[in-house]
Amino acid sequence: MLGQIGKRILFVDDEPLIRKLISGYLVAAGYVVRTAVDGLDALGKLRAGLPDLIISDLNMPRMSGPELLAVVRKRFPQIPVMIISSESANAMPVGVAADAYYHKSGAGFQQLLETVSDLTRKPPIRDAPPPIDNEPIQARRVWDRHYIIKCEDCLREFSVPRGLPMRRDEKQAICVHCGKVGPFLVAEHPEAC
Repeated sequence: MLGQIGKRILFVDDEPLIRKLISGYLVAAGYVVRTAVDGLDALGKLRAGLPDLIISDLNMPRMSGPELLAVVRKRFPQIPVMIISSESANAMPVGVAADAYYHKSGAGFQQLLETVSDLTRKPPIRDAPPPIDNEPIQARRVWDRHYIIKCEDCLREFSVPRGLPMRRDEKQAICVHCGKVGPFLVAEHPEAC
């Protein structure tokens, strides 16, 4: 069974051998495959262009599959996501809203290829993606002279020292988790953490 020529897949797995085997199988079936080593690496790949399907492992360092799926569902709801894991489907964490599941059993990739073909040919119908929002993020000022900012890309919080030289109307920060650069506004009243 051949894949749909030119359909793009982002394959996310922290195990190099699994990435090589599965991506090679998908490429041989006609798909264009980009790989990422974890969820944060995948977010960087998503900035470069959106795939037709994301296949992600569950357990990865830095950003797990469920964390990545939460970001994808919020920012890119139109992209179908397939979870792969060596754990059974019953062991998936509560709230993981994947479109499909594949068990890394080593018993061959035919089921994987059939599911990928189905998801890329007829993706699930979902709401349109949210509009691109370049509005500044509201930062919280804390007593220890830092700002707390929640990154819109990876949905994680990080702190920025208040002493950085910045013009009053041009405050930007780089997320320490995913590298996204974005503007932020400071709340009027500091709060204790």
